[in-house]
Amino acid sequence: MTKETIQAKRRRNAIAAIHVARAQLAKHGMDEDAYRALIRRVSAAHGTETDSSAKLDDKQRQAVLDEMRRLGATRPGRPGQYPGKPHNFNSRAMPEMITKIEAQLADMKLSWAYADAIAKRQCGVAKVAWVRKEEQLKGIIAALDVEQSKRGCNAYIDESMRRLGMGEKQLAELTAKLPKNWRRQLRCLRPVCDHLGARIEMLDQKEAEEDQA
Repeated sequence: MTKETIQAKRRRNAIAAIHVARAQLAKHGMDEDAYRALIRRVSAAHGTETDSSAKLDDKQRQAVLDEMRRLGATRPGRPGQYPGKPHNFNSRAMPEMITKIEAQLADMKLSWAYADAIAKRQCGVAKVAWVRKEEQLKGIIAALDVEQSKRGCNAYIDESMRRLGMGEKQLAELTAKLPKNWRRQLRCLRPVCDHLGARIEMLDQKEAEEDQA
């Protein structure tokens, strides 16, 4: 994975997280104007002012997300709150990777049974607690990372549809040439995210020009 690909993934995941937080706060009264005002206020405090999440830099995106969580957006689950945590922390190779797996599960609000299923499928071992090879744990982490990316992309798509006023029919037309299970395939999700992201940037630019007119 190239440096550019990693940066693009982090940017996409951060924007998706902002949109998810925005949807949560909308249920508590945050309308479009309040959201734009928040973006402007926080971005100005950490760099160049903008009212579009697509135009934020890394520092601004994190600051916006932190502010939205301060206002009540739900934080990802914290490690340790899910049952079934393995007890194989004595191995030198285990602690850091087990902690990583735990954090990934908590972020997606999944139980250790989900990781156990991956261990069984990939390693032929019924439980993560019984995995003893470092490479096998790395494989489990990689599989969970892919699942996180899928969920982040889907959240971004759902929020982008809301922002653009798109319905399921329009989305179906846009993805007509993709496999029926395209929402479970990163190779399909990423170009859809990029397309919707470009449309949002165009919409934001148009709105900015209208405000300045």
